[in-house]
Amino acid sequence: MSYRNIYADQIEAFLKQPDTVALDIRDYHSYAKGHLQGAEHADEQCMSKLIRKRKEKPQVLVYCYHGTLSRDFAALVHNLGFEHVYHLEGGYNSWSQVAGT
Repeated sequence: MSYRNIYADQIEAFLKQPDTVALDIRDYHSYAKGHLQGAEHADEQCMSKLIRKRKEKPQVLVYCYHGTLSRDFAALVHNLGFEHVYHLEGGYNSWSQVAGT
């Protein structure tokens, strides 16, 4: 597998680690309504910025609504040359249930 799964109850500690980038691949309106703290909406500008960070070897977390599409996106990010890629199992929905939002 080109990425590792991470679970909603691990997110808070994971996002506090240095050199961590969180990518929200949901539509912009869903992102604007709420997202993981520090997450960026994975638009073209965000992805260009991420690609330029490749040599810094950041940890990249990818998530969507329920964790289905983000699996493919996590594999894509890995194929772009990132070694430390994580996928939020269950997506934003899973995290919001754990966080109580």
